[in-house]
Amino acid sequence: MPDFDLAVIGAGPGGYVAAVRAAQLGLKTAIIERQWWGGVCLNVGCIPTKCLLEDSHMWAQLRTAEQRGVVLGDARFDFTAMQARKRQAVKRLTDGVRALLQKRGVHLISGAARFEDRQSLLVTDGESTQKVLATHFLIATGSNPAELPHIKIDHRNVLDSTDLLELTDVPGSLAIIGAGAIGLEMGSIFARLGTEVTVIEIMPQCLPGTDRMVASALARELKKQGLTIHLDSKVVALQADGNGSVLKVEGKFEGEVKADKILLSVGRSPRTQGLGLEEAGVRVGRRGFIEVNERFQTSADNIYAVGDAIGGMLMAHKASFEGEQAVEGIAGGMPLRETYIPAVVYTWPEVATVGLTADEAKQQGRAVKEGVFSFAANGRALSLAAPIGFAKVVGDGNTDELLGVHILGPYAGELIAEATMALAKHASVKDYQNVVRAHPTLAESLHEAALAADGRAIHKLQ
Repeated sequence: MPDFDLAVIGAGPGGYVAAVRAAQLGLKTAIIERQWWGGVCLNVGCIPTKCLLEDSHMWAQLRTAEQRGVVLGDARFDFTAMQARKRQAVKRLTDGVRALLQKRGVHLISGAARFEDRQSLLVTDGESTQKVLATHFLIATGSNPAELPHIKIDHRNVLDSTDLLELTDVPGSLAIIGAGAIGLEMGSIFARLGTEVTVIEIMPQCLPGTDRMVASALARELKKQGLTIHLDSKVVALQADGNGSVLKVEGKFEGEVKADKILLSVGRSPRTQGLGLEEAGVRVGRRGFIEVNERFQTSADNIYAVGDAIGGMLMAHKASFEGEQAVEGIAGGMPLRETYIPAVVYTWPEVATVGLTADEAKQQGRAVKEGVFSFAANGRALSLAAPIGFAKVVGDGNTDELLGVHILGPYAGELIAEATMALAKHASVKDYQNVVRAHPTLAESLHEAALAADGRAIHKLQ
């Protein structure tokens, strides 16, 4: 007789949301976590990073405060206090996750889980091991920082993002390998605090896969903020000692980069090793990601998987959506597979994107129309002293279907929600044009960009 209707492995954004939803649906549920209740996101990822981004951004704004009529005395930042506030925010949220689970009657189990077979898990915590039997299992184990064959994370000279978030002192110099979201966010934090930051990216643009116009404009803004960014450049060797590290770089930039610390930020790998997947009959595909069908079932039909473990966009909100939908299917409903997942990068200005880029649409053979509107002509952006970036709308020139929205600008991460809703509801560009936005708001730039796709922008000179 199974102990539970559902046993969830991993208490990150995918796992804990799935467990709460399962309990709401009346399933007797257990959740197993080996390290961090709340997962990487709440403990050493999204939340602590955003705390330091906000605090360092406030410090950066103070430098230009007099231009806005705010006259300060001798200001300074306290990195120790920033780290303390970050830890308080993390504790509040992770305590909240445990409280949510307990309130719903979910059984919490600490330890590392491994399948004995497709009906049972062995969970080890220290020297004790217990068996957990369940009718269904859900794997939501997340991911780990990826490494390069010739550069390994040693947690001393070469750091991962977790190491960098736990520094007690601001380094004098930092080299970042990889210009993805994590690398650029971390670079922004420390550049604002006075670190000499150099970013090295093997691809010809930062944020590979993002709209090229957005990526190029962001790189220009970050360079103005003091970051050095080398694109189309590859780190081929590393020498490290007690005095820092030297990276040998080839490509568009040829030379050496010296730094006190190195951040290796070249993506993430699924955390699926050691789970006993072979014993459970769970098939693993390319790069270690678990293969699932449209219901999030693995090759073992009572075992499901979601989030970073199955690949795609490795984002917390995607994992949460998938966890909830997988449970809907387990409970007898029809799960949804996400179509439009927004992505946000919390630099300043922020980047937010959803749907197809113009290049992707053209690769599909579509006739593309685009509209762009600058925040420099937006009243709300001017009042925020942030007239930077633009909104971009991509549509189908034949059918008028709205295909994608891409934003570089203040609070882009908040603005992208309306675009995601429009895409999810299969809106046309005309539908998007006809939505009335309040004045003055940043969202008015989305209206103007949609109009510009048809050459109809009102507040644009050409």
